[in-house]
Amino acid sequence: MTVDVRVGCWLLMGISGEVGWGQAASAEGDSHILLCLFRLETVLSSYTRGAMMKAAILYEAHAPVAVKEVEIEEPGIGEVLLDVVGAGVCHSDYHYVTDHRTPRRMPWLLGHEGAGTVRAVGDGVRDFAVGDKIILSLDAMCGSCRNCTNGRPALCETHRMEPVSRYKQDGEPIYHVRPTFVEQTLALADACVKVPDDTPLAQACLISCGVITGIGAVVNRAQVETGASMAVFGCGGVGLNVIQGGVLAAAGKIIAVDTVDYKLELAEQMGATHFVNSAKEDPVQRIIEITGGGADYAFEVVGFPAIVRQAIDSVRMTGTAVVVGVQPTGQDVSVEGWHLLEDRTLMGAFHGAARPRVDFLWILDLYKQGKIKLDELISRYRPLDEINEAFADMKAGKVARSVLVFD
Repeated sequence: MTVDVRVGCWLLMGISGEVGWGQAASAEGDSHILLCLFRLETVLSSYTRGAMMKAAILYEAHAPVAVKEVEIEEPGIGEVLLDVVGAGVCHSDYHYVTDHRTPRRMPWLLGHEGAGTVRAVGDGVRDFAVGDKIILSLDAMCGSCRNCTNGRPALCETHRMEPVSRYKQDGEPIYHVRPTFVEQTLALADACVKVPDDTPLAQACLISCGVITGIGAVVNRAQVETGASMAVFGCGGVGLNVIQGGVLAAAGKIIAVDTVDYKLELAEQMGATHFVNSAKEDPVQRIIEITGGGADYAFEVVGFPAIVRQAIDSVRMTGTAVVVGVQPTGQDVSVEGWHLLEDRTLMGAFHGAARPRVDFLWILDLYKQGKIKLDELISRYRPLDEINEAFADMKAGKVARSVLVFD
């Protein structure tokens, strides 16, 4: 906002009644100028200062997350401002707390899985209006790059997840991509998926990441065939959705692998047929026994190279191991070379190879038909102030997914 300071001073002094309009023009050398400049700065700051809201901020690894008042900017060109309704607490965010993954800038605003309603739109946004219900996509989609054109918008080449700073805390920048552990979030319109008005956002927020990452790894990326056998290493929020994907694909055997019996019980609710506690027995050998030679597919959904190795060791010749879990920064994955020569495949699956504007809507349809479970995935709802407790529950294996809800 550009204002001629002298005009602003005359205006303020005239409005205040301290000097008349005629006097204002000759008051430049008077002490009134200092007073009016102060008042002008106060007025201008009310125009330029962003809205205040609460957000979860990571200042350093291995330390509790802080919930602080922050200032958020107005939406810019092509951006949407959302009031967050629900945000899933995903292990990918906890990876930053434990230094399993390292943010590129600090301090870092947490959260990526979420849904909300449109509060405001920036210039050039035509597809969304105030009040629309939105599920955020982990990826923004330009629609015209090579990957978007080829039906792989989850890996859009135009919109890469580079850290920016549209929030400040005590005047200092905070970095983020599309945070959801915040009362309001700024997102590119290209990362927003409009959903029907009757969508329950506190439940549907899980579709944003955990649900599509798991289901999509099966039906989009691996394209598991009817009757195939599959093993799922890790039965947390994403792994349970890999199991749901196996049910949708009509897999013959769905083998759940975890170290926590409670998670194996959840896996049974989602449709798993066989169960292996890898803290009590060798999961590779047990999978080979169950399948009579190895699974057709194995999904690593934990995020450790050693478990990737277990996954590929557990598939038969011509089988496929799929890396879904977020691997540690700077660590390599190794496999036995002969396994690859026997036509085994090791592939990655980013965000379930999603086509968010298509996949989110059919997942919602199947949820309404009772064919996909969302409510059963949510173990607990918590306010934003309890983010550290939500992380503690996840670490202890007490929950499938916690959801942060906002007033």
